[in-house]
Amino acid sequence: MTEVKRIKAGSFKTMGLHPQLLKNIPFDNPTPIQRKTVPLVMEGRSLMGIARTGSGKTLCYLIPVIMNAINNQNSLILLPTKELVLQVKSIFKILSNQVPLTGTVVITTLKSMELKDISLLVVDEIDRILEEPSLNAFFESISEKVACQKVYFSATLPDEPLDIPIVQVESKIPEHIQNYFFYVPSESKENALLNILDRTKKTIVFVATRYGVEFLLAVLEKFSYKAKGIYSSMDDDARKESFGEFMSGKIKILVVTDVAARGLDIPHLDVSISYDLSDEKTFVHRVGRVRGMGEQYSLVTYSDVFHFFNIKETHLNSVEIGTIPQNLLDKYDLSDLDHLKYLAMRGYQRCLDFRRKVSVPAEFKSLVESFEVHSKFKIRNTLADELKKMKAKKIESSKQEEVSFKDQFYIPYSKNERRTHCSAFSVAKDDYVKERRPRQRPSQRIASKPKS
Repeated sequence: MTEVKRIKAGSFKTMGLHPQLLKNIPFDNPTPIQRKTVPLVMEGRSLMGIARTGSGKTLCYLIPVIMNAINNQNSLILLPTKELVLQVKSIFKILSNQVPLTGTVVITTLKSMELKDISLLVVDEIDRILEEPSLNAFFESISEKVACQKVYFSATLPDEPLDIPIVQVESKIPEHIQNYFFYVPSESKENALLNILDRTKKTIVFVATRYGVEFLLAVLEKFSYKAKGIYSSMDDDARKESFGEFMSGKIKILVVTDVAARGLDIPHLDVSISYDLSDEKTFVHRVGRVRGMGEQYSLVTYSDVFHFFNIKETHLNSVEIGTIPQNLLDKYDLSDLDHLKYLAMRGYQRCLDFRRKVSVPAEFKSLVESFEVHSKFKIRNTLADELKKMKAKKIESSKQEEVSFKDQFYIPYSKNERRTHCSAFSVAKDDYVKERRPRQRPSQRIASKPKS
């Protein structure tokens, strides 16, 4: 029995990587999930790696795959979406540049294929694959046919247990993200969205169905927002174009379904908006895309209350939820888009019906009735009021005061009062009674002049 060579996990330099591969890696130090899994995969161990979206899971399997290909070993990488295939291929191209590969690396979606001489099977987004029956069927058939090292990665632990060792890095929502939850009527969600969008920030809006994507794109176009959409049944070229424009900065807003968005690698995302709130696991995927001091907004309707309290209990114990002032929800007229709105709401309802039946507990119902205006909008109203006051004060101070002599002892009594006081010259004067001299016409003034 050959002894397995132990790989040191301190940094990329201590992992025994090919010099050119080491040069191609654009990072100096591995992330926690990379530090834990890359050495184990390179040692030939099967495992499941669990870490949040954006933690660097792609390199966890691409680095060992490239090292295998250097040693004339073949690898198969299975991914749930075409977008993820394109992204992983682009990263593989960067990492393998000028590296002498003799083995074969196949990166593809789950489909019928010929499986020969595979030494490593990689499945990314395994939880997504296990959740969808059609993908799960392909996965099971492929997994049964190949007897080799198997490596799976996911942001959340799948509901369906797999007989494989698990390597997990704490999968929590990043603490640096600001989280906002707004309770809104289902018929006012698009108005709520318009109140929280920022044209300057790179934003992804998550919806449940393609009809939701099409409706929101129409809403955003009406109010001159630059936005594109992606959903799973969209034409490949259109999807590439939309994603390319978003990545290049040509547009700031991307409206997507969860199926189409899983695995998309989007650096420097400022804002994640859950237009249609999801379950706790999908929520972790959505929020994990935000980088730096970003923001997460979620619109919560009565149908979503159960998911909100589940997210709150699991990840965000002290998070606030509140309403948006009604005058802001009534601010926009979207009556000309009623047909698209109807299709979007019907599609979302079907999506809710397809999910597991979830009833709203009685204690949640009482909490819903106690929701107040969210502090984000309370602050906004207070600032607006202060600005109005400052503006009114400025206008008041700009009014010209009456130009008349007032000595240092002047007391401004009411006009209705008949009081007098002594001036500086001890002369009693009524403050508001002025001597009136009859106005003289010019001819009278000339006539009254003394003759010289």
